[in-house]
Amino acid sequence: MGNLSKKSSQDIIDELSNHLGIEKHNQTIFHLTHINEKEKKLSLKNGHELAPEPWFIIDENDEVKTMFSVKTLIEFLQNAKEMQKDNFELKLEKAIYQQIPIDFNDVWIVAMDEIRHQVAKGIKEVNIDLDQLISNIHTKHPNLFIDIKEMMQKVKPNERL
Repeated sequence: MGNLSKKSSQDIIDELSNHLGIEKHNQTIFHLTHINEKEKKLSLKNGHELAPEPWFIIDENDEVKTMFSVKTLIEFLQNAKEMQKDNFELKLEKAIYQQIPIDFNDVWIVAMDEIRHQVAKGIKEVNIDLDQLISNIHTKHPNLFIDIKEMMQKVKPNERL
């Protein structure tokens, strides 16, 4: 959805509908008109109340707004929260593997304890620098990670590639 200011309201609705898999004949479109300071009128231009969401509202300035049911909004927010959690866990997993753990699960448990401790202090999970967190755990608990320098020193010079 490129630059919205250069598109007509119908083009925006069509593009978003296409992205969401809503066929043109299933678009529910309302027009919002100003009656007076305290009243506005919402008129159905196209569609019906059982049509797929979102419903589209075009105001007097030709701006497009959307309307969702509370159920749809709650589902969206729950899905967004789950995706945020999954993304956080993937970033944590990556940060752990970059430090070459001996046992991934042990490092994960220590990291999650540290994250819970930081969250209890009021720091939001999204604000935690996971690379720094794992680096600090590596410093505090070097026994949880493979020591590459030590391994390299153990290799005899003629055994190096």
